[in-house]
Amino acid sequence: MDKVLKSVILSQSNKRKGILAIGAHPDDIELGCGASLARLARKGIYISAVVMTAGKSGTDEPIDRHQESREALKVLGCQQTIHLDFADTRAHFQLNDMICALENIIHHEIPSDVEIGRVYTMHNADRHQDHMAVYQASMVACRTIPQILGYETPSTWLSFMPQVFELLEEEDFNLKLKALSKHRSQSKRDYMCPERLRAVAQFRGQQINSNYGEGFVIHKMIL
Repeated sequence: MDKVLKSVILSQSNKRKGILAIGAHPDDIELGCGASLARLARKGIYISAVVMTAGKSGTDEPIDRHQESREALKVLGCQQTIHLDFADTRAHFQLNDMICALENIIHHEIPSDVEIGRVYTMHNADRHQDHMAVYQASMVACRTIPQILGYETPSTWLSFMPQVFELLEEEDFNLKLKALSKHRSQSKRDYMCPERLRAVAQFRGQQINSNYGEGFVIHKMIL
């Protein structure tokens, strides 16, 4: 075997498995796939999270929602968190810039010894304009990554039809709740109520004969 080719194959096989999670606002990742990330992090998979906006329209108080997000994602076991500052509620006007930002992160900011095999991002039928824009940017920027899954958020609840599921333990779900509790600026929102979040997780779990689950829509799946 050619020495150069052999070196490339060995270097690829020695890479750590990685997951990239992308959210439009500081709490989207935690809501959509927080328990799944906690489970994967416990298995030793490298988790990189990217939050596209500061979510300033989500609160009237002078609160740093990016800091809330850093604390929350740390609870889930994310090893790398990147916070960008695209305009909240106006992300659809910045699509090209978001694509470039994500491509730069994928190619230059994620550690070179990590191979991203899956992306969790927004769902394409989400009714929030920022979520839709982040989905579109993700599909372009992550086009070389084998698996892209869309996660469930409150703005998808009316129509979300999952195709694949993550089977969760109670420990995973409890870490999700602990992470979301860091978003103190959002604590009064109905969808942050632990009982409601538990009901969703139990319903998804019931669909797969488990106590808890998170469901995802397949945007791209190479096996």
